[in-house]
Amino acid sequence: MNLRQLAYFRAVVEHRSLAAAADVLRIAQPNLSTAIKQLESEWGVSLFERSGRGLAVTDTGRALYERAAELLGGASALDQDMRAIGRGFTARLRVGFTQVSLEIITAMVAGLREEGIAVSFSLQQGEPQLLEMMVEERQLDFALTHMPVANSGLGVEALASLNIVLLCREGDDRWQTNGDIKPDALGDVPLILLRRRAGGGIYDRIMTAFATAGVSCSVVADSTDISAIYTLVARNVGLGLLPVHAHDTPRPGFVTYPVALLPAPERLALIYPRGRRQLPAVQRAMDLCRTMLRGS
Repeated sequence: MNLRQLAYFRAVVEHRSLAAAADVLRIAQPNLSTAIKQLESEWGVSLFERSGRGLAVTDTGRALYERAAELLGGASALDQDMRAIGRGFTARLRVGFTQVSLEIITAMVAGLREEGIAVSFSLQQGEPQLLEMMVEERQLDFALTHMPVANSGLGVEALASLNIVLLCREGDDRWQTNGDIKPDALGDVPLILLRRRAGGGIYDRIMTAFATAGVSCSVVADSTDISAIYTLVARNVGLGLLPVHAHDTPRPGFVTYPVALLPAPERLALIYPRGRRQLPAVQRAMDLCRTMLRGS
């Protein structure tokens, strides 16, 4: 077994046919078939079954795929680390973040560069559950995610509050008030909400808050991507309801107004492996995030 054979196997699983995988890998199909047969012969197992014109992965194949993906990911990260050191960097920081914390992460990267710290970065955007798993498995040095943090084995620091704002196009002055917008003012307004791919989150909290207030929430669209929400608002599809922290500023051409919706705000959280001695560059990166978000 070698990493190339595992990479070939992974491609076949993901593309569900030898021909499609061979095209992606840019190798001859017979060579790919030989590599798969070598793995099956070496272990005495069956990795695929014929299914019509394609291939169906067996239970054994699925188990191998999970381990192979993990191993290949680690090998790729190691290769990137060594190449970064070869280019003169002293370390490679792996940092995770949710969409809401993107501006903080980019400001942290810019801050370290301005300080002259010779590091390279691997930035991973993901949802809270994924980020917790990646930090636990040491695929990330730390991450900015949302409270509550389900994994009790991680170090957790609650940082900035997240409040709900109404995202509008610039010039839409209907929502200017002396205070926060109330839920009943949004009852007949087409709304666009941020939603996680899996698990509960801000979408569920917003829907519950509307129901508690006795107001019907008209959701015209939801998206896992904040950029998509901005585009939909720009096209006048509806208005966005977004969680933001105190340092967040709307993009050019947009304006936000505070909404009195959630009984208690969500909070961003810094998570990191407990009991692990971090590199000085990692500690400095975490300190910059704390400085920008703590107490805001």
